[in-house]
Amino acid sequence: MATNVSLRGLIWRAYGVEDYQVEGPDWLSSEQFDVSATFPEAPKGGETFGQALEAMMQNMLADRFKLVVHRERKTRPVFGLIVEKSGIKFKEAPVSDCDSHSRNNNGTHFVGKCVSMDALAGFLARRRRDLPVDLPVRDMTGLKGFYNLTLDWVPESKPSGESKGSPPLVAGDASSGVTLPVALQEQLGLKLETRGAPIEIVVVDQAEKVPSGN
Repeated sequence: MATNVSLRGLIWRAYGVEDYQVEGPDWLSSEQFDVSATFPEAPKGGETFGQALEAMMQNMLADRFKLVVHRERKTRPVFGLIVEKSGIKFKEAPVSDCDSHSRNNNGTHFVGKCVSMDALAGFLARRRRDLPVDLPVRDMTGLKGFYNLTLDWVPESKPSGESKGSPPLVAGDASSGVTLPVALQEQLGLKLETRGAPIEIVVVDQAEKVPSGN
């Protein structure tokens, strides 16, 4: 069951993508709906609940909203996670640490054991509200190992109209700490830089504003 939700939100949930990966008319975000649906049958063996839920939602959207989509790759602006010229400020995790992977994030404090750069980029993508511009994050470090990381920062005050180049470096004072882009540079020797990268997009070809009943 979902109450007062947009069709756009239902689409990215049904297709296992992020909001920025859905492309379609503006009303996908502005129109709100109450939706109720039930599995026609229990998920089958070997099928995870998440996969079964996505399949059920896709069928439901096609049936009720007459939704038709296709996937394609388009070049979009992203934050590329790269290594600073001075080099990284962390070391590869010992093999013993990689028996299990763990991450802990408490507000603006991140501790990761045996973390890949791809996983770190995924974490930063989920913290886009703490970045100066709301863009996806992609690992472009070229680092293939696993690392133990600690990162502390304070929330970012969003600048207006800043969309190209590297995020502005605005360090906080000693009592408040530093913003996430600065913390990455000062504490890890990493940097976020705006670049273009191919991203899979779910393009809405057809959708009806008035769906059939639940």
